[in-house]
Amino acid sequence: MSLFWVVCSVVAQLSLAFMLFMLVAFSAGGIANAGGVSPRDMLVLNAALYVLPLLCLVGAGLIIHGYLSGASARSYWWHLLPIPAVIAYIVFALSLSGSSR
Repeated sequence: MSLFWVVCSVVAQLSLAFMLFMLVAFSAGGIANAGGVSPRDMLVLNAALYVLPLLCLVGAGLIIHGYLSGASARSYWWHLLPIPAVIAYIVFALSLSGSSR
């Protein structure tokens, strides 16, 4: 793992965390303003606001830890950590936005 690519990928991961926070903030706000959302669904939306960016930060931390401990380039795969949660959130948000009409 080279220091240049570690720095570039960590900056990209931190940017992704910010973008995911904004995605969840605006989409959850729009879904909540439409009405008809159960308290359980609101709990999931509120949790996603913090969990998705946190997964990006955890992935960036694991990349840095891998670099400091001399791990191989396979450590870059930790960047995929938030992807399943993002896909699950998008499916959940789309199902809520479709049911609120």
